[in-house]
Amino acid sequence: MIPPIILIAAGGLFGIAHESFRRKRLAAQISAEMTQDQVDADAIEIDQDEPVMARGDLVQVKHSEIAARAALGASALGMLAYPPMVLVSLPIIGYSAYNWLSTRYMFEQPIRKSPLRILAILALATSLVTGQWLLASVVLTTDLAARKWLANWTKGSQWIDEPGKEIQAVKSADKWYAAIIPSRLIQKMRYLLRVMFVGEPRWEWFPVLLARVSMGLFFAISGWNKLFTVSHWKGLLAGMIATGLPFPKFLSLFLASVEFYGGSLLTIGFLSTFWSIALAFAMIVAIVTVEIPYVIPPGLGPLDWLDWFLYLPQVMYVLIFLWLIIKGPGPYSVDAVIARKLGLDKDPEDEPKKELAVIPEEDLGNEDITDEPVEEVKSGGASWTPA
Repeated sequence: MIPPIILIAAGGLFGIAHESFRRKRLAAQISAEMTQDQVDADAIEIDQDEPVMARGDLVQVKHSEIAARAALGASALGMLAYPPMVLVSLPIIGYSAYNWLSTRYMFEQPIRKSPLRILAILALATSLVTGQWLLASVVLTTDLAARKWLANWTKGSQWIDEPGKEIQAVKSADKWYAAIIPSRLIQKMRYLLRVMFVGEPRWEWFPVLLARVSMGLFFAISGWNKLFTVSHWKGLLAGMIATGLPFPKFLSLFLASVEFYGGSLLTIGFLSTFWSIALAFAMIVAIVTVEIPYVIPPGLGPLDWLDWFLYLPQVMYVLIFLWLIIKGPGPYSVDAVIARKLGLDKDPEDEPKKELAVIPEEDLGNEDITDEPVEEVKSGGASWTPA
């Protein structure tokens, strides 16, 4: 019986011979289609040791992927139904492994600098040494599929032959296939890091809208129940009487009205700042008169008391209202429409300042330059303001 290592090595040697023949054939084809003047004019020498360039080409990666899938199917069939198929999968694994080791995309680092590639190589070597042929096929298939997805995601697997882009050829017949569009992975990673640490200002309208509408609906429904549901009204009135506040009926009616009308208008974003202040004040009164005396247990330590205090929902409401007061109702609100109509949606400080005319130094003493008063005149890099 042929040792498995020989079958794997045979597949690898076949991969070497196949790729060498294919590259020479394609290089000869390109040389026949291009004149020497075109090659000299457009050629760009690419060093394969340069970390930003990719070794191999997309066809070689595709061959490796197809072979890995075939090896996966053959080894799985051999383990489950027909054992001789495992031997058939071994040369296919060798061919796929050679192509896999000799290629990388533009966005990938060299093998010696890529922890993921090193880990994948160790997993492949371990599976081959231990005789886990199915695992070797799984490692190859998974890694190639992941690399293909990353290449498509980063546009790192396209040739430089798109319309509007210069076609780059290489003098060397062994390196012509290495020209690949630069990767955008670094830019996307920088964007994700910026969002992680700074946020995304373009989407800040969404949490503002969500918070404003949620708080508005919550207080509108709560006020409606207190005004028009007998059980809720009696509960509110009993709570006002229990707190000992004067004019309990008036205060109950006033609080329920503020919640209903304020919440309704806050939902559509009309006078949002005013109603946010009113509802925040109502929540502060509720915290002082009800929550702290009757909800928070007495005799707690400072940290336990703070824990209870921050657990109160009214505290969260006050913080949200404070954020809405400072941030504003957002672009999707009645207030924003009114502000645009009145021209209040732009900060005057953000508007570009008009540049003043530069007057030569010899004309600074001439009073006939203009009949209108000049606030500030620039001259020779210096500025002066007439008395």
